[in-house]
Amino acid sequence: MGISCDHVAAHRAWTTAMGGLPYPELSDWHPKGQVTESYGLWNEERGAGTRAVMVVDKSGVIRFMEKYVPGTLPDPNEILQFVKSL
Repeated sequence: MGISCDHVAAHRAWTTAMGGLPYPELSDWHPKGQVTESYGLWNEERGAGTRAVMVVDKSGVIRFMEKYVPGTLPDPNEILQFVKSL
């Protein structure tokens, strides 16, 4: 799943512009950033979430987290290797 602090309509517009996504996009709109903050990813200075990839197991335990600065893309091979190692 993807999650951001954008409104559902913004998610819809973005995913449409991308040609669709193979996973759901969730909105952390109201109260803004509550979920993002609970994972320690809220950036108060920017008023937005920090870009990150997380792997959370069925029990809700974070098994992998990597934060990314804007303009940096995650390495899908690194994430896939981690998931395969579980």
